Amino acid sequence: MDRKLGSIKSSSLKGSLDSSRTKQIISLSYGGLGYKFFDELSAHADKVLQVDTINNVTETRGSVKIRAVQLAVEMKQRVVNPNDIVLIMSKTHANQTVAVLATLFLGAIVAAISPDTPLKDCLEIIKKLRPKMCFCDTRIVSQIERILDTISYGCEIVNFGSEVAGTTQFCKLISFKQEPEFKPIYIENPNKEVAFILSTLGTTGDPKLVCLSHHNIYTQCIKFVEIFENASKIISFFPLSWITQTVILCFSINFGITVIMASNFNERTACKMIHDFLIDVAIFGTELAMRFVGNVAIKDYNIKCLKYVLIGVVNTSKDDIAYMRKSLPDVKFLQLYTLTETGCISAVTPSNYVTEPHKNTSVGKLLMNCKIKIIDIETGQLLGPNQFGELYFSGDGLMLGYFKDNSATMASMDKGYFKTGDLVRYDEEGWIYFGGRIDEMIVINNVRCTSTQLENDILAHPLIHDVVILSDQQEIVACIEKKPDSVLTHENLQNFMINHVPNHEVITRILFFDELPRTIAGNVKKIELRNKILKVKIEYTRSLASIDPSVPDVSETHLSKQKLNQ
Repeated sequence: MDRKLGSIKSSSLKGSLDSSRTKQIISLSYGGLGYKFFDELSAHADKVLQVDTINNVTETRGSVKIRAVQLAVEMKQRVVNPNDIVLIMSKTHANQTVAVLATLFLGAIVAAISPDTPLKDCLEIIKKLRPKMCFCDTRIVSQIERILDTISYGCEIVNFGSEVAGTTQFCKLISFKQEPEFKPIYIENPNKEVAFILSTLGTTGDPKLVCLSHHNIYTQCIKFVEIFENASKIISFFPLSWITQTVILCFSINFGITVIMASNFNERTACKMIHDFLIDVAIFGTELAMRFVGNVAIKDYNIKCLKYVLIGVVNTSKDDIAYMRKSLPDVKFLQLYTLTETGCISAVTPSNYVTEPHKNTSVGKLLMNCKIKIIDIETGQLLGPNQFGELYFSGDGLMLGYFKDNSATMASMDKGYFKTGDLVRYDEEGWIYFGGRIDEMIVINNVRCTSTQLENDILAHPLIHDVVILSDQQEIVACIEKKPDSVLTHENLQNFMINHVPNHEVITRILFFDELPRTIAGNVKKIELRNKILKVKIEYTRSLASIDPSVPDVSETHLSKQKLNQ
């Protein structure tokens, strides 16, 4: 495989960037993920693939392969065929990896859904997917049974945990007996066949089911080689349903990386595991990374082995990055700009992290086999450097489409490019900057700004942990999550915004929260906030009352997370 890395250059078409690579970098003759992984697991059978700290299991690549083959044989006897859908709804653990591999060995499709998906969304997803089998943790068996009964659909439920009546216990499908005659399915066109179906995170709208090809995921694995140079052990706290977690699993299988599987995030536990297992890569996201570096535990343990921490894009401010770098100066905090529909678009890699530290507000440069265009959201014209517009993406990471939703797929595409809905710009050197979502752009009294701009400016306040700006045709609301035990008043914040926040006058209401609702990746659930705040009877602050004298004045509003969820 030719993995020579080229530079990012601006094409002759104004407003377009592509990564300059040799053509046909990755051959399509590897037979799909299952076929490829089958061979890779055999090559270094004695090397540890996964350490499941929840269930106290350490497993070699050879052991994982044997169990996956045995499970694949059992699944085939249950008439799981190529292109059948196998649903996996569980937290990350060793048995989940086996289920993923067995499904891929059979040429079937892995549909990974978060076990914390709300019942309503879960029902709609299963109704649409109609899986042949469902693997899940014990705690959600009753939910799956209820959904299957509601939609009058039957499929075998395989329970990863203890025995539950009416389900098949996972351990009873594994006998560890050798199956020397077993051969995985060979995928002729890995760029056209679906390997995974993942749900979007649903931060700004209803979740969509995204179909990703074998070649899509394999290409992301190659990109991770560039992002995590010489990685050996990775820890992550996210579920398989998150696109980055899916790629991490496949990356570790294909390139001999050891994955450390942990339960819910805890700062001290994370430090201890990094120390004990000599972990060099941590997948935290910005929310967890900020908690991690701000905890005294980083001084109680020797974590000098840690080289890279992957953080997010949407909820990362320049102050966050400065704080993380100051707290752990020997660790590289790498930003990765990725969408479920596009895969990895750009990243701050170790090489450009060292040479360009002043670019800390950038989400990096384009990765291999990527091409983007920046389109003016009003005129539809191509834009050049340093101008914000909608990012259009094309490349190997592009999805095959939304599952059973051709109209949504067609609406999201434009002449081979995916319309991301993100406001993005790039500079003359090819560095990319994220400016927020187009549907969150604010225009009031001929003043235009993005919610991200306002959020970043407000986040400079030392007592604010996070902020989300919501808007509709009537008002613009700042939802503030204060730092723990801090005393921040409405008057104090308004004075700060007058002096430090351009366009502060467009904000019509301020709400204080104990904790903002978040997705598994740490992003704020903006759609949930909108439904609770903008689509109910609202009370206005003085700024809006001055526009409409009939509106009463409310100086401060405070909402707890419990009240929000009522």
